[in-house]
Amino acid sequence: MSWLPLLPLLGVWILVVMSPGPDFLIVLRYSAGGSRRSGVRAAAGVVTGIGVWAVAGLFGVTVLVQRFEWLYTTARVAGALFLVAFGVATIRAARRQSPPAYSDTADSDTADGDTASADDAAPADDAAPAVNPHGPGRLREWRAGLLTNLANPKALVFFGALFASLLPHRTDLVMRVVTLGAMLAVAFAWFSAVAFLAGSPWITRGYRRLKKRLDLLTGGLFVGMGALLIPR
Repeated sequence: MSWLPLLPLLGVWILVVMSPGPDFLIVLRYSAGGSRRSGVRAAAGVVTGIGVWAVAGLFGVTVLVQRFEWLYTTARVAGALFLVAFGVATIRAARRQSPPAYSDTADSDTADGDTASADDAAPADDAAPAVNPHGPGRLREWRAGLLTNLANPKALVFFGALFASLLPHRTDLVMRVVTLGAMLAVAFAWFSAVAFLAGSPWITRGYRRLKKRLDLLTGGLFVGMGALLIPR
């Protein structure tokens, strides 16, 4: 089977994955507030979550969820609670922050997010709300990205509709796996690019100077996104 019938699906996917949302915000926050490597780890978590939803949609789990609506409702409520809780934790941590006192020397020493010291130099308050109270360390960013993505069960419905409408019916298992791999590669490339750009020295300096306001804004956005997921 040629790639030609899959191009419309991949084209739609590129547009969707580049649209701003919670995934974009979490990668941006870890990159600008921590380091490029932190952002890339968060991006890896986001892509892992995308893989979970995509596999479920690719192999027909959407039909099961549509049949048992309570499963979807439960997932939406759980996701909404996570996003709201994350947003509230971010806001509370931001309100406890002191005004930053970064010198030009400190900026130049820590601006390059690719250095090992950048993770250590990140403000302590950034780590607390940053997501996951269930385990510090290098997995924190990955778990943050994963849970942020999994918090939106609408992705399952989206993937189900995407594959049902744009994936050729006679696509065999090998091409399904290849298609999934291509989609995940696109997503990781995009979010890694976001992490790289957001970790630029001039962005990290600006973020750290405006950290309290930006964290309040980010927390508010997460709360709002969670509220939108609550079934009505």
